[in-house]
Amino acid sequence: MKRTLILTLAVLACALALCAVSLVCIDRAVDGAERLQSLAVLAVEEQRFSDAKSLMVALAEHWAGQATLMEMLASHDALHDVDAAIAEAQICLECADHDDFLRAMSTVRAGLEHLKDEEALRLANLY
Repeated sequence: MKRTLILTLAVLACALALCAVSLVCIDRAVDGAERLQSLAVLAVEEQRFSDAKSLMVALAEHWAGQATLMEMLASHDALHDVDAAIAEAQICLECADHDDFLRAMSTVRAGLEHLKDEEALRLANLY
């Protein structure tokens, strides 16, 4: 009986540790992307388009660098939506279509917030 209780508690501790590590990794990736997204939007609003382009490249590289880990931890569809919105925003910025760029960046922000909410460690997400 004691062994069963100890084993159960050890498995529970491992599961909680895995959830905590997953949460930290997702938060780090999403927070970095949100920061770059905000800076790129601010650069476009201030008409610093060359800065915005370099920030978009940094955002795309950041997101691609996190892709392998994120695909193990989060929904593939949610990741694909963010990736597609980043690509669309880059295209809009290259074509100097700033209204569509801002729309695409709001889609990026919404996708990042959805990822954070979807993967948050809450009782509602355990079911």
